[in-house]
Amino acid sequence: MIALRAWLAKYTSANRKRNILSRVILIVDDEAGIRHFVRAALEMAGYSVEEAGGSAEALRILDHSQPQLLITDIVMPEANGFQLAALAHRHYPGLRVIFMTGYGAQYEEELSGTVYLAKPFSIAGLLSAVESAIGLPHGKAGG
Repeated sequence: MIALRAWLAKYTSANRKRNILSRVILIVDDEAGIRHFVRAALEMAGYSVEEAGGSAEALRILDHSQPQLLITDIVMPEANGFQLAALAHRHYPGLRVIFMTGYGAQYEEELSGTVYLAKPFSIAGLLSAVESAIGLPHGKAGG
């Protein structure tokens, strides 16, 4: 955890932190361990994070929160990530989406042209995808 904090300190400049603090991200995954990993990494990078264990909970959060970014797993029990993204876009057309999946080859056609993370992914990969999705310039991580 100490090494992660040191890496993030190098990665995140004061100016970038000001831009990041205004960004709210909603993470949706039925696996609690994935949600906690993603949440911890994003919060240490300075983002505000909401999380949901499924699509129904995510839609309730969207009703009272205004996230700039939705990071969702594709394979989930209620509605899959594609269905969740479609429902979310009906109410929030400007919402940006990153998909997470361990089945990238299976969803190659659906993922074409989207930002997605292939599980397992690194913190650097996560932060790079988030910055690309919300339009922040990429940080310099250093060694």
